[in-house]
Amino acid sequence: MSLAAGRARELGGIGETLIVLTLEVDEAEGASGTELSFREAQATDGPAYARAIGTDSASTFARRLSPTTRCFLAELSGRIAHSSWVTTSAAWTRELDGYLRPPPGDAYVYESYTRPDVRGHGIYPFALANIAGWGHKRGLGRLWIAVESGNRASLRAITKAGFAPAFELPYKRKLGRVTVGRAEGPLAGPGDRALALSRRA
Repeated sequence: MSLAAGRARELGGIGETLIVLTLEVDEAEGASGTELSFREAQATDGPAYARAIGTDSASTFARRLSPTTRCFLAELSGRIAHSSWVTTSAAWTRELDGYLRPPPGDAYVYESYTRPDVRGHGIYPFALANIAGWGHKRGLGRLWIAVESGNRASLRAITKAGFAPAFELPYKRKLGRVTVGRAEGPLAGPGDRALALSRRA
């Protein structure tokens, strides 16, 4: 969908649904690939990230990294093919006009992106499997991830990596205002048992 079409949908107030999935990482070991490599990004990766992914400049990329917010890279032939951000605190989610916060001891995976020229080769599931392995080594309980219901390609990749649906969260954006509906699903519980939406980081 083009940016203009997306904005037109917002003006019309068409509703969407965010699907939240989760994965227990107590036995995750990661994955290996013959041509793919996986690693945690460092501040010095900013220029390469800006060229390959393009969502941040080198300086803003470096500023986003923190003890609670990390970026992971999958590389193909030495070039960044995929990036995913992971936080144990909170991440801004434009669709909901708020922050999604994982329960204590869990992490939230967001802003995942695979370069268009290398899609369809299992890079996203490879990255998620390795993030799960990273989480297991650090004693995390679960990984959470959210994707729009219409993004079938991402949903296939996420479920291929072992994630299972936790709950669905309907929302509607009209004239810049977001209305979030009631979460429905097996892990839509209150409090610190499920991914929570808040207006503050």
